[in-house]
Amino acid sequence: MQWQNPPSIDRHLDVVQNNEDHGGLLLGASSLTGCQWGGSLWYFDKADSAPDVEKSAAGTRLDAGITDGQWFSANNVVIGLDSGCIELWELVDNFHTFNRTFMAKEHDDMVNSISVTADKTRVVSGSQDNCIKVWDLENLQSLHTYKAHLDHVHCVCCHPTKSDIFLSCSQVGAILLWDTRKPKPASKIDKSPLESIPTCITWQPNSEHNVAVADQVGNIIYKDIREKKSLLSWKSHSRSVHRLAFSPDWPNTVASVGEDCNVVVTRLTEDQSIEIYKDESHQDFVQGLSWMKGSSKLVTCSWDSTVKTHCISALSQCSENGLPTGMET
Repeated sequence: MQWQNPPSIDRHLDVVQNNEDHGGLLLGASSLTGCQWGGSLWYFDKADSAPDVEKSAAGTRLDAGITDGQWFSANNVVIGLDSGCIELWELVDNFHTFNRTFMAKEHDDMVNSISVTADKTRVVSGSQDNCIKVWDLENLQSLHTYKAHLDHVHCVCCHPTKSDIFLSCSQVGAILLWDTRKPKPASKIDKSPLESIPTCITWQPNSEHNVAVADQVGNIIYKDIREKKSLLSWKSHSRSVHRLAFSPDWPNTVASVGEDCNVVVTRLTEDQSIEIYKDESHQDFVQGLSWMKGSSKLVTCSWDSTVKTHCISALSQCSENGLPTGMET
């Protein structure tokens, strides 16, 4: 039985996702009771209303802790749980009620990461069971199970325009490029100069081949996956980076959050990385990160039970390619 509108939001805020269609905010939270994790899923009409439970439009209790979540339509979300489950939820009753439409437990350990394909018809999940699964969102079934990684899969990220291509990284340090159209779909990507374990990876929105990768000691690289040498490398954090995201409006600008409790925004040029924003106000691990499309704002959530909206004022002086106005090349 689904428990709608719980009386409180769980302490650890793990997932935050803006909806590009209507501007609403998805929030996922978890808490430990005894020796078992539980969770909850929330929707807010406006980002600045979160995480006030009295201002939430909808909420529901989850059977396990939430690890990741993503919109795949204006009113549908897919989430990953620490129980190994993948669940689909629909917002009905004018965004006031969550209705679970699908649940499957095919991973043998917690789901660490999920990513929706560009055409919104499939979702990729990566788990601590070392497996990657590809799910059909239309027919509600798993299509493929891949076991190329030798340890926990930390992150999966689908290509922004090509629905058959995605990236993954794992605990043993491997970064793999996947093309599900091929009989041998995985190929290894060079991670140099990263020496530590990659923790998260993301595609650059306006590029077919460029990505950013971060590791567990706070280093980030920016590279063309066709080349061995990285284009740029820098250190934004003192501890593990949990999430990376390029701005959809300024594609040469990437935000990062991590276990040092910091939020950092970096502008990338042809030959250097420039830190244009840093916020140190979170008091615990920063887990969630989402840009607000059509603005210079991003939203973060943390295990300190706070949701913060950051206005990156330096972007207002930049053109779409991330360079200062009047200095485009």
